[in-house]
Parts: sequence; C-alpha cells; structure tokens
Amino acid sequence: MTYAKAEKELKLVISIGANIPGKLGDPLSTISAIRPLIEESIREWNVLLNYPKQQNKNSYNSLSFQWAPLFESNPLGGPSDQPNFINTVLVVNGDCFSSVKPNKKAAIDLMKRFLELETYAGRKRKKTELFWGPRSLDIDFISWGELQINTETLILPHPRLSVRNFVLLPLIEILSKTQGKPRRLKPQNIWPE
Repeated sequence: MTYAKAEKELKLVISIGANIPGKLGDPLSTISAIRPLIEESIREWNVLLNYPKQQNKNSYNSLSFQWAPLFESNPLGGPSDQPNFINTVLVVNGDCFSSVKPNKKAAIDLMKRFLELETYAGRKRKKTELFWGPRSLDIDFISWGELQINTETLILPHPRLSVRNFVLLPLIEILSKTQGKPRRLKPQNIWPE
C-alpha cells in the first residue's frame, strides 16, 4: 500500500500580547494599531526572500494572514499585581511564501523586524527589565514550519508553547476554521473521564 506524501507546513505562527498602555494607547488599541504594521513588515520580508525569483507585486499580495480572535489572559509569571494581557495569534502562509525554505538567517531577520515594532509601540527592552513583567507590546515568533533554531536572539519553535494557553487557544481557533473542529463524543461507559 502506498500513501500520499504529506506536504510540509511552512506556516509562520506569531503570538501578540500587551497588558499596559504604550505609545499606541491601551493594550487593545495597541494590538489593533500594530496588526497592519505586522502584516506590512511580513510582506516586505517575504518580497526580499523571494527576490529575484519573483520580482512582481504578486509575491507582495500572495500571503494569507489568519488572525485569531482576541483573548484576555492572566499574566503567566512575573509580578502578581500586573494587569491581564490581551492576546491573539497570527498564522501566515501563501504560495510565494511556501517557495522559500525556512532558514535561520531569514527567521532572525524577521524577529528583528518584530523587535522594531515593539520599540515603535513603546516597549523598552533593557537588561534590567523585569522577567515576564508588564509589556506595552510583546511579539513572539512561535514557529516557522519545521525550522529549529536556538540562538540568543531566537528559539524556534518557541520553547514554552505547550504551556501557554494564551497562544494555544487562539491558535486552535485559527486551525478549527481551516481544518474543522473535532466533535466531542458523549461520555462512554467504557471510557471514564
């Protein structure tokens, strides 16, 4: 018996969160304002990855941006008196995007773009910054296909993904739109819950 070979997923997964006001307003306003800037930054990055293979505007507009709904979550770690976070997740894919093999150099370049957007929104990263403290904007690069990186700048896939409901739940919302939701069975006598 032969099986069809599964295509490798080359999607980007990004998590966005904020819990204090910054230059762009309160956390909800910040995430709303940064959304088109994240998309623009990823489009520009994608065009550079595809140049000179595709020199037309099609690669610029070929990406699919799937945004999760907004979620509110308790802070994970850090000071207990900080405000709740507003979180969402973005999944990016597209035809021109899938022609580029995920690689360390390109991933680090994209992360630098995200750090610039955080600065634009008012986040000041310092060595003295409180670990898991309040943030006016936090953009986490979660994964890019099967790429594995472990540098000072970036670790992919994100090492704490499996313990972050504020990433997993929004990601499930996106995946359930594209893959369909599993149907939970009624309790079964042979399966205690």
